[in-house]
Amino acid sequence: MRPPIIAFLTLMVATLFAEEPATGFSSLWRVPDLSPQLTGEEVSKVFTPWAERVKKGSVGWAPDSVAILSAARTELGSELTMVTGITLYSLYPVEGQNRQQTESRRTDDSEMTPTFHDYPILGQVKIADAAQANRWVDFLRDQIIPGGFFACDFKPRHGFRLSTTKGDIDILMCYSCDQLAFFGGSNIDQKHNPIFSSATKEILNHLFDKLEIKRDEPTKRRG
Repeated sequence: MRPPIIAFLTLMVATLFAEEPATGFSSLWRVPDLSPQLTGEEVSKVFTPWAERVKKGSVGWAPDSVAILSAARTELGSELTMVTGITLYSLYPVEGQNRQQTESRRTDDSEMTPTFHDYPILGQVKIADAAQANRWVDFLRDQIIPGGFFACDFKPRHGFRLSTTKGDIDILMCYSCDQLAFFGGSNIDQKHNPIFSSATKEILNHLFDKLEIKRDEPTKRRG
């Protein structure tokens, strides 16, 4: 079940996006092209329910809310440049060092679990074709929304590495609150706390499940 604060944020954000074709906010509910990793039918099946929720909640948006959304997109969207490739990570949400303390000690360093910014990697999808990778970046750019400011025990279960001609841009995404940790060549102004919508998480989970990539599901484990 989605935490109440996430349900509230979803509803709040959904109220921002009516009647704005001139400003392009309708891209939030545009079904993305994520081929060939996911077919149009697969994407639509996962994405359409989110789009319909947004449309139904889009009554009552205000100009100042639109400005906040636009600012959030400017903050993060400007960092999502054209890429030469992208890697999508399924992560275990405990820093590697802490997790190793709960596992059997290994004497051979070659057996150590690979990590992404200290979080163990459960699986990954590497997309080296630039055209395909940029379709995923376009999807991420479309799903930028302003986030809420509240305390969260940051637990990233999704990661992104955007490969560019100027170096890598890395992003961690919390499963619980959708908050982002950003690693790149320049800092993001966090005034509007830009995040990716929950549709991003749902699409990634579907891709990982399709490819039988292991992912951490808190509802399926103890504690």
